[in-house]
Amino acid sequence: MDVSVIVPTFNRAARLAALLEDLCAQQVGDLEYEILIVDNGSTDATAVTVREQAARDPRVRYLLERRPGASCARNAGIAAATAPILAFIDDDVRPRADWVASVHRAFADPDVDCLGGRIEPRWPAQPPPWLTNEHWGPLALQMGRGSSSRIDRDHAAACLVAANFACRASVFRELGGFSPDFRRDEDREFNLRLWRAGKRGKYVDSVVTYTEVQPERLEKTYHRAWHHVTGRSHARMGYRDSITPDGVLDDSMAFRGRQVWGVPGFLYREALVHLAGYVRKLCSGQFEQAFFEECRLRYLSSYIAERWRHRQAPPRPVQV
Repeated sequence: MDVSVIVPTFNRAARLAALLEDLCAQQVGDLEYEILIVDNGSTDATAVTVREQAARDPRVRYLLERRPGASCARNAGIAAATAPILAFIDDDVRPRADWVASVHRAFADPDVDCLGGRIEPRWPAQPPPWLTNEHWGPLALQMGRGSSSRIDRDHAAACLVAANFACRASVFRELGGFSPDFRRDEDREFNLRLWRAGKRGKYVDSVVTYTEVQPERLEKTYHRAWHHVTGRSHARMGYRDSITPDGVLDDSMAFRGRQVWGVPGFLYREALVHLAGYVRKLCSGQFEQAFFEECRLRYLSSYIAERWRHRQAPPRPVQV
């Protein structure tokens, strides 16, 4: 095998059938690839859907992982995979016809340990005016990475999201898999472990997928909840404590400044800036812009509150 495709799934049999068709119809030339569907304890027709496709295409394999969480499902796929390159795609994402070939081609560069690809939206309806690219995080969209495609210790602010991600199997053997301790942001936590180990990632715009944006993700309620949960998750992994304003991963105390109740002082200052911006934009009638400030406030307040709750507790080791 040249590439192992790993798909964690839970109760999305209807969407999974279309994804399987796309994966089985990939334009790969002479490449050999397998498709591992990891059922994370679904109660719908997932098992039947996968086994029917496997009967038609022997490259498809069905795996059952009952421990809940996408990390556990992906780790089961990693353990069963046979190829040197492992490509991950989520069950609500569709690949372009050359996705597998594009993944394999990118790893011709020996300096690439892992990569993230393009994730474009397919909208269920016209998105609201406030939903600009500043709000793409909750939608798991990934398009463009500025002037540099490198993601590593010196360019660590961006996250290569697991919805369209690939990594050398040797890296998982060295560092372990995705952490079950994180039911959200397990890809961010794995990214940080990669960069701390000196691994090098790359954003590859030609590795293209499309996500069917769920209607509820066009609502402000969803975005508010996402920022609250993500703030807590980032606090647990110390993300903002470790990334400098220039995007460098730095585990020293040099850039953090004075800590107050276990929280770096710059995070309080940042929260005050967003609070002032929120009030100013509300008063001037810039309600769409004010929502961005509100989301940042929700993220930071959640991050800070999580640190207050656990400032006396020793750091928990990551379980993989």
